Amino acid sequence: MKIKASILTLIALLLLASLLLSATIVFSFSYNYMLEDAEAQSVRVSKAAVTAALTAIGSKENLYALYEDEELREQLHETFRFICQQTTLRYLYLFTVGEDGHRHYIVCAADADEDDMRLQTEFPFGSVRTTSVYQSDIRILNREKDADYELINNEYGWVCMTIVPVLDKENRIIALIGADDPIEDVRYIATRNLITLTLLGIIVVSLSYAIALLLIRKTVTLPIIALSERMNVFATDRKVSIGTDKQNTFYPDEIAGIENAFEKMTVDIDLYVNDIEALTRDRVYTQTQLDVARKIQSGIVPREYAMSEDRFDIYGCMFAARTVGGDFYDVFRLDNGQIGIAVGDISDKGISAALFMAMVKTSIREKIRAGRTPAETLNLVNRELCASNPGNMFASVFALTLDPETGIVTFANAGHEAPLILGKATSYLNVMKGIAIGLFEDSDITDEKLVLSDGEGILLYTDGITEAIDKDKQQFGKDRLRETVLGKYRDNADRYDTRALVCDTVRSVMAYTNGMDQFDDITCLAVICKDTGNGTTILPPDVKSFRVIKDIILSQLGESTRTKNIILACEEVFVNIASYSGTDRIGFSCKQSKSTWLITFIDNGTEFDPVKSEREKTEFEQSDQGGMGIIFARNNSEDMIYNRIGGSNVLTMVFDTDGI
Repeated sequence: MKIKASILTLIALLLLASLLLSATIVFSFSYNYMLEDAEAQSVRVSKAAVTAALTAIGSKENLYALYEDEELREQLHETFRFICQQTTLRYLYLFTVGEDGHRHYIVCAADADEDDMRLQTEFPFGSVRTTSVYQSDIRILNREKDADYELINNEYGWVCMTIVPVLDKENRIIALIGADDPIEDVRYIATRNLITLTLLGIIVVSLSYAIALLLIRKTVTLPIIALSERMNVFATDRKVSIGTDKQNTFYPDEIAGIENAFEKMTVDIDLYVNDIEALTRDRVYTQTQLDVARKIQSGIVPREYAMSEDRFDIYGCMFAARTVGGDFYDVFRLDNGQIGIAVGDISDKGISAALFMAMVKTSIREKIRAGRTPAETLNLVNRELCASNPGNMFASVFALTLDPETGIVTFANAGHEAPLILGKATSYLNVMKGIAIGLFEDSDITDEKLVLSDGEGILLYTDGITEAIDKDKQQFGKDRLRETVLGKYRDNADRYDTRALVCDTVRSVMAYTNGMDQFDDITCLAVICKDTGNGTTILPPDVKSFRVIKDIILSQLGESTRTKNIILACEEVFVNIASYSGTDRIGFSCKQSKSTWLITFIDNGTEFDPVKSEREKTEFEQSDQGGMGIIFARNNSEDMIYNRIGGSNVLTMVFDTDGI
C-alpha cells in the first residue's frame, strides 16, 4: 500500500502556503517597523540639520543676508551637503512659501555630487516650484506642529520628507528647512529579509517533509500494509485468523490498539454475518409465504371485479397498503336472482388481518346465500367472532342485497363508513352507524332499505380513501370525496360506467397524496341501476293534483278492488305530504316488476319518516293529523321504504299486484 501522491502533494502545498503566509506577515511587520524608524530618524536628522544650518548662518538675522550674499549661501550649501553626507539624508534644502502658494528655494544640497549638481541646475537661488505646497508645509505654516513629515513619491522616488520651521526672535516663521530621507533602503532590507526567510523556510520544510515521510512510512505505512494484508485474508476466508503481529516499534500502543480493535471487529463481523444470513433465510421464507398469501388473497379478494347486466352495473377494486391487506369486498349472486354485496375493513393489517378477513368474508357470503338478511347475517357473524376471537380483532362491514327487478336495496351497517348515494344530488346515505362485528355480543344491527331508480346507485368505500393524507398531513375527507364522485358520476352517468367512476375516484385520491406512502388499504365499489321504469312526474302540492296520479294508476292496473285500495293508500300519502311537509313540489313515479308494483313520492319538505312514525304508538289527537292515513297506507302495502336523500324525502310503497 502506498500513500497517495496527491495527499503528499497537498500536505507540501499546505506547508508552503503556511510558510509564505508567515513570511508575508513578517515582511509586513518588519517593513512597517523600519519605515516608522526611518521616519523618526528623518525628523531627528532634520531638526539637527536646522540647528547646524542656523549655526552656520551665525544668527537667525543673518538669514535675510542670504538673499544678497552669495558667499554666505555657498557656505550654507556646503554645510547642508556635509550634514547629508554624515547622515542618511539625501536632500536638504532651505525655502520659503510665497503668497502665491509656491515654494521659493534659497539653498538646496544633496549627498551625492551628481544629485547636488542637478539640484543646483534645477533649483538655483530664488527658483520657484510651480506645484502647490505639500500638506506638511501647510501644517507647519499653520503652527499645527513643531515638525512634520510626509511620505511622497516624486520623480526622485519614495522619500520621507520632513519639514522644520526657522523662527526669528519674535517666534515668527521666516523660512522652512526640508529634509528628504529615501526609504528604498527600508524596502530593500525588508525584501531581502523576506527572501532570506522564505529560502530558509523552504529548506526547513523540505527537510521536515522528508523526515515526516520516513516517520510515516515506519510508524504508519508499514503497519497498515501488514494489517491490510491480514484484512484481505479475512475477506477471502472469514474462518482464517488474522493474527496479532505488531509492526509498529515506535508507537506500539496506537497500532496495537488498531489491530486489537480490528481483531474484535472481525469476531463481531463474523457473528453479524451469521445473523444476517439467518435473517436473510428467514426473510426469504417469509417473503415466499407473503407471496403465497397474496396470491391466495387475490383469489379471495380480486384486485378488481366487474359485473354488468341489463338492469345493473357493478365494479369494485382493492389496493392493499402491504403485500396482503385487511380490506375486502365481495359480489355474488343469490338463488332468488338478487345480488349480494359486502365491503369491510379489518382492524389490523398483514397476515393476521388477511386470515381474519377471509374468515369474515366467507362467513358473510355463506349466510346471505342461505337466505338471511344482511342484518341477520352480521348479527350472527358477530356472535361467532365474539365466541372465538383470540386476536381480539374486529371488522367494520357494510352488507346489502340488491333486487335488480325492483331496485330495492336491503342493507345493514356494522360500524362502517356511510355510503354515497349516486344521483343528481349525490349525498351520503343517512344510515345507522351500528357497531363493528367482533367487539360486543349484542350488536343489535338492523336492516334498512333503499330504492334505486334508473341511473341511481350506491358507492361503498373504506376509510383508506377518506383518511388518505397529502404532504401537509391533511386528509382527503368526506366532503372532497362527495365532490369528486359527483363530478365523475356526472361525466359517466349517461353510460352507467361504474369502472370509470371507481377508477377515476381512486386516481383522484392517489393524486391527492402526491407520492406519499399509502398507509391504509383502499377499497371502492360502485353499483348503478339501469331501470326501464316510468319517469318522474312533478306535481304541485295541491290535493287536486292527485287526479293525475289516480289516472296513471288506473291506466296501469285497471279497475279492481285491489286497485281501489292502492289508490286510497297513495291518496293518504299524497294528502299527508301536501298538507304537512311544507314542500313546493311533489315527484311521483311508478314501475312494475313481475308481480310487484312500486310507487315513489319525492318531496323537499320537512324531514319525516312515516315508517318510523307508524311503528310508534300515537294518541288519537295525533291521528287526526295524518297518523291514521299513514297506518292505512302501510296496512294496504307490502312494504314502505323511506330515505332522506340529498335534502329530500323519498318514500316508496311496494304493492303486490297478483290477482289484479
